[in-house]
Amino acid sequence: MSTLEDEISLRTGRAVKQQREARGFSLRELAARSGISSSMISDIERGAKSPTVITVVRLAEALGVGAALLVDGGPGAATRIRVLRRGEGKGGEHPARWQTLGPATQGSRIDFVRYEIPPSTVLGPTDGHAAGTVEHMHVATGTVRVTVGDETAELAAGDSCSCRTDVVHAIENPDPSAEALVYLIVERG
Repeated sequence: MSTLEDEISLRTGRAVKQQREARGFSLRELAARSGISSSMISDIERGAKSPTVITVVRLAEALGVGAALLVDGGPGAATRIRVLRRGEGKGGEHPARWQTLGPATQGSRIDFVRYEIPPSTVLGPTDGHAAGTVEHMHVATGTVRVTVGDETAELAAGDSCSCRTDVVHAIENPDPSAEALVYLIVERG
């Protein structure tokens, strides 16, 4: 291999190991998720083997990161500040409009989301997240009803709450005439 190939292989291997360990995956678990043998992953992490593009993509998908992050060498090689400009956050509808507000650093366990919940709309029920997950909610406008397991809380504009959402949960806008605007920070366990 050339010096450049060696450098890229070592950098990619370090990034794979860093991302694997950040998620608490064993070699065997990453192998099961990616379809790449644990011995091959070990060789890649040590820089003993240079992964193919397909192998990098499969590992990246299993780790929940972009392939470029692995080739670039992980978050340590990136800038320290990541900015998400207005309108750049991914979003969608389900039936509320939502938009990711914060560009979580790769490996981060935090998501920052803005929900616009139409009148008389229920979001959920949603299956429980990983053990230890906490959702911090602030109601900017409107009213919402939050149900987590068998507990329910009514929140009005200006109210906030924190919920352990490792059980079935839902958010409802019970008002038939006004949209609710909610900011949510999801702290994954």
